[in-house]
Amino acid sequence: MGDELLERFYNARELFDAVRDASYELWRHDATYNAMERRALALSGGIAAANSPGSEADRMRPVDAMVDFESMMERKVDGWCSLVDYGEAVLYGRDWEHGIAKSLGIGYAEVMELTYIQRLSLRETAKRLRLSERTARRMKSRALSFIDAVGFDAAVLGE
Repeated sequence: MGDELLERFYNARELFDAVRDASYELWRHDATYNAMERRALALSGGIAAANSPGSEADRMRPVDAMVDFESMMERKVDGWCSLVDYGEAVLYGRDWEHGIAKSLGIGYAEVMELTYIQRLSLRETAKRLRLSERTARRMKSRALSFIDAVGFDAAVLGE
């Protein structure tokens, strides 16, 4: 992730709030694209449509809309993916063997992942990890404080 993008974030909470937002936008993009795809398949009609009246252009409109949508969203999706990937790198390192998982322990990385990347509430995160909500909150707070103390790049390296 470019330094110019990281400079936008004052602290770890801001970074991970942006990661959560990017994760949500990726989910929303996928949901929109899947709905468009279902519509295109439904309107294509298969063999029956080939024998029915109506222009081929009418059946291709949904496909054209999907192509236009992907073209329009490509840069945004790339940015969202980069942000989520960087958030994962802070949690697990670029090789999945470092990050805060190495520095603080895997539990801290899991709390952060579930809360920010998978966008679960703290209650849902705690339940999934079999923790009390209070413990999950403390782990999240400690992880954010740790990242702020060492910096983003050092956190990725697991220092």
